[in-house]
Amino acid sequence: MQENPIKSLIKELQEHLTEKEHTDIIFSDGKSKIFPIIPENFVEIKDVQNPKKIAYVDGGDGILEESPNYMIVINRVYFSIFSGKKRIQPAHLKSRIEFFSSVVSEINNINNEKSVSYNTKLFAYNKKDEEYFPDIEDLKSKTEGTTILQGSRLVSLARRFAEWKLACKIVESELSKGDMIVMDGSLQTSFKNETKYAKKLYEIAMEKGVIVCGLAKTSRLITESGDPLLARITEISENVNFEKWYIPVAEEVSEDDKGFMLAAKFHPKSRHVFRFEVLREQFNSMSMYEKNEVLSSLAGNSGDISMLGYPYGAIDADRFAQVRINELDMYRGMLMAEKMRDLRWKRLSKYTLTNEVHDDLNWVTS
Repeated sequence: MQENPIKSLIKELQEHLTEKEHTDIIFSDGKSKIFPIIPENFVEIKDVQNPKKIAYVDGGDGILEESPNYMIVINRVYFSIFSGKKRIQPAHLKSRIEFFSSVVSEINNINNEKSVSYNTKLFAYNKKDEEYFPDIEDLKSKTEGTTILQGSRLVSLARRFAEWKLACKIVESELSKGDMIVMDGSLQTSFKNETKYAKKLYEIAMEKGVIVCGLAKTSRLITESGDPLLARITEISENVNFEKWYIPVAEEVSEDDKGFMLAAKFHPKSRHVFRFEVLREQFNSMSMYEKNEVLSSLAGNSGDISMLGYPYGAIDADRFAQVRINELDMYRGMLMAEKMRDLRWKRLSKYTLTNEVHDDLNWVTS
């Protein structure tokens, strides 16, 4: 009798994952200075009496409508400020900015070589919010070939750049020397032209003495033996007698990526270890006491029962930056109402039908 395929799959996968030697350093492209993950390199996070003031920045987006030649997206960026468990109300800026973006594709044919370019335009409810907009030229992109409007990068581009611009405004208007700003995710830049916005934040923050950090909700990093990095760090930490700790993982040495990467556990009962980064130049100039102040300030905000060990400021930022499904339906209704006022949309509405067949089929067959 043939063995159950799921049983065979699990058995073989288990053998592959367990029958190998561990190499406990991060898998790197060779452009980073890396540190061994050994018990001796763990550093205890000790409590401080006066935690630093921390601003947390996050963003969210959602597709309202798309067809092969255009896309409409709702974008949202948000920040909150905490010192330990205490929420601090912003003195000068509003906490949440919301705007729409349209992405339109255009076919180029130069010397019989075809490509597709994407042009983005941004629309705000409030004229004042346009100061958070990235430069339109920085949102332009081009691909070779004829497959268009694919992937999440086009969706998130405007929102991600707006996060960096909001962060600059927060440092300028809401924070003082010694305070911290924590970006959602790492300090690595992955979009074309994103480095321009990150560098602007770093310049303003260093001039003012504000510490720039990045905190990632998830991590796909692996060790050189193929193990999940944070899982291996958690296993190795069992040989360490610290309830809260951090450990150096890697130091980015490229011009574009400027983070010093740590792994950190912020609460004794947390099941999670997080990737945490500090701007390299700032981290390397800190004393051990100053490094502890940074990590302890985050730990002091990480005791909320909703997710022990993850700073509540980051939970709050995620909650209010997120674009929920019911909100998408509301905005789609608003779009539809506006389109009904213009007869030209009777023809253009056929464009979106090309992307709706899959949804209609799922409704029929589910």
